[in-house]
Amino acid sequence: MSELPTDFQLEQAIGMQVNRTAFLMTEEIARRFADYGYPLSAQDFGILFRLLKKGAVTQVEIAALMMRDKTTITRRIDGLVKKGLVERNPCPQDRRCFRIGLTEAGRQALSVMIPLVRDFQQEVLCDVPDEEKAATMKTLKHIAEKLLSSR
Repeated sequence: MSELPTDFQLEQAIGMQVNRTAFLMTEEIARRFADYGYPLSAQDFGILFRLLKKGAVTQVEIAALMMRDKTTITRRIDGLVKKGLVERNPCPQDRRCFRIGLTEAGRQALSVMIPLVRDFQQEVLCDVPDEEKAATMKTLKHIAEKLLSSR
């Protein structure tokens, strides 16, 4: 039987730090959304924001944009429909699919949530020099592109 490596430090693994930071940030932003009357997740915000930018799209397109499986996105959209933030409309060219679009209530929610997200990011990054932020973003984008290209 081979020896187990003892020189590996989990705390030094970039994936672990990215995951930990993402978890903490998404939990905090969800808490802030709830404080303003919007009990939504960061993933819900991501869906709403992409609909704002793209207009009405299919659930399959949302899943691709969010890099999530269709089942997860369907559940999230079901919740957003129940809250009146998005609506499903039949696709004119294919009766089997639906286009998901923002409602007026969804736009109103985003008018509150976008400033909350912007302020939160500024709050947590205010002590980080611009060069370090730029380097971090560049590194994370590089890693993501490398992983996406190997799919």
